[in-house]
Amino acid sequence: MTIALVVMCLGLYISNPDFLGQSNSINTLRQISMLGIFAIGIGFVIIAGGIDLSIGSVIGLTGVLIAKLSSSQLGGLGYPLWIGIPVALGVALLIGLGQGLLITRLKLQPFIVTLGGMLFLRGVSQTIAGGGTLSLGGSPLLALANGGLLKSGSDALIPYPLLMFLAVSGVAAYALHFTVFGRYVYAIGGNRDAAEYSGINVKRVETSTYVISAGLGGVAGVCYASYIGQMSQQVGIAYEMYAIAAAVLGGCSLRGGEGTVLGIIIGSAVMRVIDNGINMFQLPYEDADRIQRIWRLDPNWTFIIIGAVILVAVILDQIVHIVQAKRRIRHASAGAAEAASSLQAATAVSAAGPPAARAPDSESV
Repeated sequence: MTIALVVMCLGLYISNPDFLGQSNSINTLRQISMLGIFAIGIGFVIIAGGIDLSIGSVIGLTGVLIAKLSSSQLGGLGYPLWIGIPVALGVALLIGLGQGLLITRLKLQPFIVTLGGMLFLRGVSQTIAGGGTLSLGGSPLLALANGGLLKSGSDALIPYPLLMFLAVSGVAAYALHFTVFGRYVYAIGGNRDAAEYSGINVKRVETSTYVISAGLGGVAGVCYASYIGQMSQQVGIAYEMYAIAAAVLGGCSLRGGEGTVLGIIIGSAVMRVIDNGINMFQLPYEDADRIQRIWRLDPNWTFIIIGAVILVAVILDQIVHIVQAKRRIRHASAGAAEAASSLQAATAVSAAGPPAARAPDSESV
């Protein structure tokens, strides 16, 4: 996927040098960062063998709550941000906890629970926003997405969402790859029953993954609220599909037990480069009248291309697992055959009895 990402970037740069222009590069980094934050959260759930379809609605609800509580515009309550943001993040964590408990304590299917949560939370956002939009106006929160470090003209070369993404990635990588909790997550995704029999508190760990997913969805919701500037129930729709696609492209198996934070980062970059490349790709050509024209991808193809990428990723994942299963069976059969031949040889030797004592020859005498 890293090679595919580099090839896509080179191809887009060759077709349109503006792809690596300052403004487009910074905006693409910002988009990758915001997607990567909640894609890492859903990665924890997928590695543990679950699925979270509600994370897009969590993002939208977080932004709507911030706009409702902290906006001084029409429809807002005018509370300071230090109240609005913690309340919204707290609600996101409670949503993750509630869904995790329903899945682990009542043994409900994650797909059904999070699907119901997606629709329920979207309805809550629509009710809070009154079916319209809530504007943040001139809120200081807007500086979060548009500001950053190392200013160059009107653009910040290192946007704040990128710094947040790097921090989330570092903490998540440490938790997933260098802690006992991370080993438990992989163990549960690899074989839930075996993990439970080995003494792992499966219910607690699995619930924690849904809390992490919803919490990082809330963090992403803060970023999107600052980036968009106005929130409605439409924000967050289909975001979970982008996150799942990023995780799968990054090597997370939908069966659980596989995946890395670095892979999710690369998958998020691939998804956003595809999204941006649909708008940036251009191909100059001459028509029949020798007039120079430019051919561009139709923006209506966006979901066609993204859907095709998801399908290809899932198909490749299935093919890899089939090949690995056949290889394991072949190796196991070869090992069994070798063990059987060794046993037969040992049995033959023992049946022949001890070798007869050899008479000494003349030289030895």
